[in-house]
Amino acid sequence: MFYWKKYFQLKYIKNNQGFALPQILIMGIGIAVGVSGLMAASILGLTGSRINRQELLAKSSSYSGIAKLRALLNDNSQGRLFNYFWLVNNCSDKAQECDSTNVAIPSNEYWSDDSWCNDQENCSGRQKAPFCPINENFSWSEEQQIIRNLFVGSNVIGNPSENTKREFEQSFNIISTKYIGTENSGINSILIEGKSSPINSTTESASNKLRVNIQVNGETSESGFGFFGIGENNSDNKDSFFLGNLNIVPFDNAKGSIIWRMNIDDINDCQNLKELARGRDSLLPNNGNGGIWIQPLSLPKQPRLKNVIDIGTLICTKKNYEQNNTNCKLDAGNLTQKTFRIYSLFSKGPGSKFEVSTTDNSKIILEIMGDIDVSNGGEFCHKNGTEECGTGKPENLTILFKQKNQSESNKLVCNRDDINGGVFFKNNISYSNISFPIDNNTLPGHSFLIDNTGDISSEKFGAFIYGPKTTFISVQPNSNWVQITNEEEGSNGGLVVTSRGSYGYIKNTLGNSIDDKITNLILNSNLKLISYGGSQDNNFNESIQVIGLGEKVNDLPPGTQFNSSTNNVFLLFDNTTSNYHLRSFNTININRLNSQNSQYSYPGSFAILNTKNSENDINLGPNLQEYNSAKIWLDAFNIKVQSTNTNTMRNFKGAAWVKNLCFDASGDKTWEFSSNFIDKLKGWHGDEFNWGIKYYRGKSIILWDTLRDFQ
Repeated sequence: MFYWKKYFQLKYIKNNQGFALPQILIMGIGIAVGVSGLMAASILGLTGSRINRQELLAKSSSYSGIAKLRALLNDNSQGRLFNYFWLVNNCSDKAQECDSTNVAIPSNEYWSDDSWCNDQENCSGRQKAPFCPINENFSWSEEQQIIRNLFVGSNVIGNPSENTKREFEQSFNIISTKYIGTENSGINSILIEGKSSPINSTTESASNKLRVNIQVNGETSESGFGFFGIGENNSDNKDSFFLGNLNIVPFDNAKGSIIWRMNIDDINDCQNLKELARGRDSLLPNNGNGGIWIQPLSLPKQPRLKNVIDIGTLICTKKNYEQNNTNCKLDAGNLTQKTFRIYSLFSKGPGSKFEVSTTDNSKIILEIMGDIDVSNGGEFCHKNGTEECGTGKPENLTILFKQKNQSESNKLVCNRDDINGGVFFKNNISYSNISFPIDNNTLPGHSFLIDNTGDISSEKFGAFIYGPKTTFISVQPNSNWVQITNEEEGSNGGLVVTSRGSYGYIKNTLGNSIDDKITNLILNSNLKLISYGGSQDNNFNESIQVIGLGEKVNDLPPGTQFNSSTNNVFLLFDNTTSNYHLRSFNTININRLNSQNSQYSYPGSFAILNTKNSENDINLGPNLQEYNSAKIWLDAFNIKVQSTNTNTMRNFKGAAWVKNLCFDASGDKTWEFSSNFIDKLKGWHGDEFNWGIKYYRGKSIILWDTLRDFQ
């Protein structure tokens, strides 16, 4: 209508012959401008669509880069190591903080941890990833190169083809990745640039720069759960483990792993981890299910305790066990959980027994302030309700060691230099300048000795043992004779025990005073502790075990040069000659006899062996049978002995997270790795106790920020 109306107006003007030419010119110019505007709008619309398309392609390129990186780092199939790269910082040469492309190897990166370094010089912390790959088909250098390829140059999306009718090439550049968090969870912040460039042109048409934060979570699989956690800090290193001939069961269906908490940087140590652990004769399933994994993972804090019942030191000899209302028999009663504080627990000698009864609905926690010694015929009887010994479920009994002193100067470690295993003191100091009270930090850490779990294979000792500062020992003695306490006669019966991995003694198993029950430690004539199983670090090159304790009640045999004024002796076994000896000793007080020292299981005194000579030592020969002449000497010091079976069963189930795990290389030993225990332990103490080898996954994107430029 507009154009037709204009047409009639122009015709009327023309007929009237007034200003016709200028008006027609103006109209022509207006029409030309309108047509030009329409043409310009059309051209601009086509050009704008092209630019928007390039921007969308650049944006999709950055999206593709994020997806590709996340898919690669989430791949831990068949033992691949990519998932550990979530935990380290990487950058390309485009990042301001890097002059060149730098992709870190996770095993060369460390978590900062003061307690792990423990004031040790040149300690970088705990390795973020295992140095030894779980699969020999993959190496850190190979995995690093694959990751590095993403940071070098542009990553073209799609496969170029001559027949491809594309106007633009899509690519992305990963600028950097940075992890902030812990080994359990954190955030990986990724800088990435997506690009869209015209084909056959060096001109960059569009780019999309992003910062993307991805939530990274660590998850412990069933095969990664740590049934063993070995090593307290960086100084422990290889000294913390002697596997011996332990067999992991069920062999074909074992769950979980052995976690050896130490840094390692020698590729030669990765060749045979079983040999490295001194377990040549052990039977281990493949890595990931009963195998060994070396990585210094952080341990969860011990479970919280409440309503703790303090029952002091327990000396569960045969007589004490049989008494009415004895604390050597514990249960939770009608409660769902009960916690007992025990200073030290000794179940040592024929007929000795400590009994604890648990069920799924009545669990027990034992808080141990000192040592546990179950040996020489003693028994730790864990029952499921009213069933037989050895039927107790490990997920219903937790043993927490809570020692007071810091023990680094005189260090208890596994005896890896002896093919038979056992323990010894790495820095066995001489207590030549003894003060009163003694500095208890010069004493080694506490120990848990158990040399048998029952007479039949069906009996097992089961518990969750949490003792990051405690040494677990399962070593059978060389001696065939053990002491019987004199309790049946109603006399004061002394008892040789194992404390802090060394020999000690209790003065009176029937007494109630602190002096009667407090542990006393035994030193050799060089004023050094004697490690359980014997030691060879004194001037006489003696390797001795302490078997018994005696007090003179009769006259000595005539014609002897032995000092007649001697009232107290120890019965010793010489590992080198297989002979038994009586040796006199002197005592010196080192701590006050008070409830605090008793609770912390600090020793009351040192008993120092006198020098081995005719005045202080009597050689009884290799046999202590009744018709032997040795009996006269044993009777003189009221020492009763009994031959014992040294080839007892040792079958365990549950988990042990300890400072040192020291077995021997003799006898039959098994440890059950069961998935049922894992589930029940988590249900009791929480998901943080699903402790073990983690694999890491980048999950939710919690920040997606478009950037104008990188800083």
